[in-house]
Amino acid sequence: MTVPERISWALSHLGFEPVDRLLEVGCGRGVAIAMIAQKLGDGHVVGLDRSDSAVKAAKERNVDAIASGKVEIVESTLADYTAEAGRFDKVFAINVNLFWLEAMRELAVLKPMLAPGGGLFLFFEPPGISQIETIRRAVEIRLKGAGYLVDEVVAGPTPNTPLLGIIARPAN
Repeated sequence: MTVPERISWALSHLGFEPVDRLLEVGCGRGVAIAMIAQKLGDGHVVGLDRSDSAVKAAKERNVDAIASGKVEIVESTLADYTAEAGRFDKVFAINVNLFWLEAMRELAVLKPMLAPGGGLFLFFEPPGISQIETIRRAVEIRLKGAGYLVDEVVAGPTPNTPLLGIIARPAN
C-alpha cells in the first residue's frame, strides 16, 4: 500500500504511544488507522467518517484490527458523535477542512472527549504553499475562540511542501 506523504508526515507528528486511545476525525478509507493499529499494544483507535463508502472501505482495510478490538470505525459526523468523557488521549484529523472553515460546534463536542492532558492534532495539505498562512490563522482563531491553546505549529517536511500541522489542547 502506498501511503500519501501527508499521512506519514502527520503520523510522525502525532507521537502516539502503544497504549494511547485515539480518535481520527474524517478517517476516509482508513489508511492512517491501519498504520496506527500496527503499533498499538493495549491502545485503541476509533475512526470517524460521515461517508458510508469511506467507512465501508476503512472497515475492509482494517478487518483484522477491528476483530482484535484495537480499531473501531464509526459512520457519523463529528457533531453527532458521542463518546465517553475523557476517552481519548489524542484526537487528530488530516485534511478535514471543517476545522479551518467553521468548527465551533465540533470543537465544543471534542473538548470533553479528551482525556486530561490530551491533545488535538490538525493536519492540512492545502493546494498551494501560499495558503498555509491563511489556513493557520483561520484554525488558530477558531481554536482560541473555542477555548483551546495552540501548543505548536509545524510545517513541512520541506519549505516547498504545503503541509501544516497545528497541535492544541483545551485551555482548562
